[in-house]
Amino acid sequence: MTRTSRMLTVAALILSPAAMFGCNRTPTEAHNDGVEAQKHADETAAEARKEAADKVAEANREVARANDDARQKAAEAQANANEKIREANHAIEPAHNEVHDWAQKKLDTVDNLIDGASAKAQAAAPAAKAKFNNALEDVKRQRDTLQTEVATLETNAGDRLDKSKEEFSQHVDRIKDNIRNIEKSL
Repeated sequence: MTRTSRMLTVAALILSPAAMFGCNRTPTEAHNDGVEAQKHADETAAEARKEAADKVAEANREVARANDDARQKAAEAQANANEKIREANHAIEPAHNEVHDWAQKKLDTVDNLIDGASAKAQAAAPAAKAKFNNALEDVKRQRDTLQTEVATLETNAGDRLDKSKEEFSQHVDRIKDNIRNIEKSL
């Protein structure tokens, strides 16, 4: 016999009497063993559930920490962005002041032409003066429209500002031409 066969034979001889004693168990003993096994299984399951609950709780705490960190970083990023926006606005303000000054000079030119034409109209005949005053009212409305366009100019930047300034200048030139034409009718 081989060594493995001998070992199996020895084990069978030793276990045979134990197996015979096991078969002589009473139903109560078997029931008690089953109850004990179920109790052990319940304890193991409860322990596993507690361990899982602890892991879930820890994971939830980590998620909460991560959310808090994310909120803090987002708030810091927003504060940084707000600061940069304020700096950009301060850098733009001089440009807006320059635009306002440029537009105001154009408006002053229109106002000077209106004043000069009005002074010249004082010496005109009553019929010509009445016709002049009616035409001048239309020119003054156009001038007031220009004044509101100044605010729009100040909100533009870059290419949009350049285009708006060009349109503003063309509008000013049309009004100047209207004033000169009205003045010629005196």
